[in-house]
Amino acid sequence: MILAGGRVEELSVLTHRRPKAAVPFGGQYRMIDFALSALIQADIEQVGVLSLYRPSSLIDHLGTGEPWDLVGRGRGIKILPPFVASESSQWYRGTADAVFQNLHYIRKHGPRDVLILSGDHVYGMDFKPMIQQHRESGADLTMVVKPLPPEVGRGRFGFAEVDNQSRVIGYQEKPDRPRSNLGSLTIYLFRTEVLIARLEENARTGTTYQLYSEVLPEMVGRDRVCAFRYEGYWNYARSVDAFHQANLDLLGDEPPIRLDRWGIRTRQQLNGLGDLPPARIEKGASVIDSVVCPGVQVAGTVVRSVLSPGVRVVKGARVYESVVMHDAVVSARATVDRAVLDKGVVVGEGAQVGVGETAAPNQEAPQALASGVTLIGKQSAIPAGVRIGRNCIVYPEIHLEDWKAPELAAGASLCLSEGDRL
Repeated sequence: MILAGGRVEELSVLTHRRPKAAVPFGGQYRMIDFALSALIQADIEQVGVLSLYRPSSLIDHLGTGEPWDLVGRGRGIKILPPFVASESSQWYRGTADAVFQNLHYIRKHGPRDVLILSGDHVYGMDFKPMIQQHRESGADLTMVVKPLPPEVGRGRFGFAEVDNQSRVIGYQEKPDRPRSNLGSLTIYLFRTEVLIARLEENARTGTTYQLYSEVLPEMVGRDRVCAFRYEGYWNYARSVDAFHQANLDLLGDEPPIRLDRWGIRTRQQLNGLGDLPPARIEKGASVIDSVVCPGVQVAGTVVRSVLSPGVRVVKGARVYESVVMHDAVVSARATVDRAVLDKGVVVGEGAQVGVGETAAPNQEAPQALASGVTLIGKQSAIPAGVRIGRNCIVYPEIHLEDWKAPELAAGASLCLSEGDRL
């Protein structure tokens, strides 16, 4: 069961019209691809996707599940949105309630265990050792944990206290002062009958209806809860700053993210009736330490950046330490420096995105943008010659005629109306 329904406020306009699980990542992937790929590699062939917020792009991406080999006898993927029935149905009130409302799906398949995970994390985990430990230990719940530096996890993650037999003896959700350094990665393997019993109980007595804040703490000390330690790369990428850095983790001589080893599958973007052609690097172009996907055309300069399918960097354009998503265009003499450009963005001739020294955080979303990254929303157009400072946000579908000034000051946001703001 993949929790893939929500938007994340700290991702700002990247989740304005799509859930985080459907946000593009690493050039040609979506965030949910990491969970789906790990599931199929672990021979888990029935997958329910719990979807709530603007699911259209997620539904289009998942399709029948064919790219992940989740189609055929005994295999399948199913979108599970909220629904109306005679009883026990309403808008999902939390993660526990979302799974509770779909117990009919679990009962239909009759599994021994149910794996519940988030669809918006970046990792390349092999689930098989965790499943083996879960069954050998007789656990009612096995939760995946990873050592996290206190400054990274404080107030953001749940933390488990674990004894030398891997038994969870204490759990804190988002504490300011964790008693342990083992952060929960929101990957939970439940014995089915225990999961059903605890969810039914939570439906009667819960207040937040969340797995992490109500169900898990209640199970510790009551049921057999064990921890599985994971040492590999894992990233929540919750804010725009973190999302930008996670993409840059693909780069360097020894990149932390090794997609060539993880076996991540995705739905490839098509070019009309055919596949996208290979990337084309034109004479005189310069590309250094970057990810360049199929369909990309580069005639300018690209340094330490991630270019999604269909991106065009015109002669004389320069792109530095940026994430440029599908079909975006950087025009002649334009500069893009430490930015995230969503799909279909057009940067006009001589425009500059990411100007000046790192300034104060974005005024509208200081929790999302504070490191100097600038975010341009989907299908927006930047007029020729316009200068955009650091930690700025340009909302989706801002057109050329919507620009009333030649400069957007550092930390500012451009939105057509107050009603459109997040």
